[in-house]
Amino acid sequence: MTLIFLAPRLSSLLVIALGTIVLYQAARLNTGLAFRNIRPFLWILILTVIIHALFTEGHILIRLPLSLAVTTEGIHAGLFYSFRIVVLILSAALITLTTSPMALTDAIERFLKPLTRLGLPAHEIAMMMSISMRFIPTLMEETDRIRKAQISRGSRINGSPVQRIKGLIPLIIPLFVSTFRRANDLALAMEARCYRGGENRTSYQALRFRWVDGAALGVVAVSGIMILAWV
Repeated sequence: MTLIFLAPRLSSLLVIALGTIVLYQAARLNTGLAFRNIRPFLWILILTVIIHALFTEGHILIRLPLSLAVTTEGIHAGLFYSFRIVVLILSAALITLTTSPMALTDAIERFLKPLTRLGLPAHEIAMMMSISMRFIPTLMEETDRIRKAQISRGSRINGSPVQRIKGLIPLIIPLFVSTFRRANDLALAMEARCYRGGENRTSYQALRFRWVDGAALGVVAVSGIMILAWV
């Protein structure tokens, strides 16, 4: 994912995208599942293309009112950055589809552990990320339940943009109330179990850096240098 941000050319992004698809195949994941994750971000991709097309200087392709113009360089830049976002989404989906939330939080805590000497609460940060990822499906189910309840009461969520904005108000307020209630219940449950942060805590599964990890890190580092230098 860092290489995606550092890739200076379209050819570099294409190589990274090809490598991501190969990793999907190696993990025996359906590529269609990965591209379905892009659907909720289509508006971001379209907005990226529009902004770059209108506000990037270059050869004018179409003149618009209010002194605006669509440039060829702007379209190229918009498509490039949109493709970068697509590859980033595919990479993020690959991580979440192949790695459990607990493994991710354990790795983040291990990675941040040296910074605890500087006062950084590594365990607390990892715990917050774990709780956040755990509650995403719960909040989605809660949102769907509230939406259906509001529709059954006559609330209009679909329709014109103004009606959609008005329809979100009776959806957002109960969702916030439910979220704060769940957070309060979780805090009480953790206090009842005598949770006191990461001080002197141990892990049931201790992470160890093995030769396979070093080999994977080396392959990624060498591939990244080759992509950035020659592609």
